[in-house]
Amino acid sequence: MTMKISILRLAKDDLKEIHIHLSGFGEKPSEKFRESFKKFCTNVKDNPPMYGQYKYNPVYRKAVILYDYLIFYQVDEDNNTVKIYRVLHGKRNTENFI
Repeated sequence: MTMKISILRLAKDDLKEIHIHLSGFGEKPSEKFRESFKKFCTNVKDNPPMYGQYKYNPVYRKAVILYDYLIFYQVDEDNNTVKIYRVLHGKRNTENFI
């Protein structure tokens, strides 16, 4: 069953910051990141548990996409929705952001 994707406020803010940062390197990196994020959304809609649980807080799942960005999300089966909470670079200390 295909689920809906819900990008929560903090994740939207993260995506804006990532776009601004990557745009500083030209249009290609930002475009590639957008495509990678879209591919993640397409994949996770059809198979939400495909990515592993986040070891510091197993309530969340964590996906790694292009440029070592991490996507933290939860599967809300009651509402048939994948909720994306944060999109952060893997070099950041992510333990306290989720």
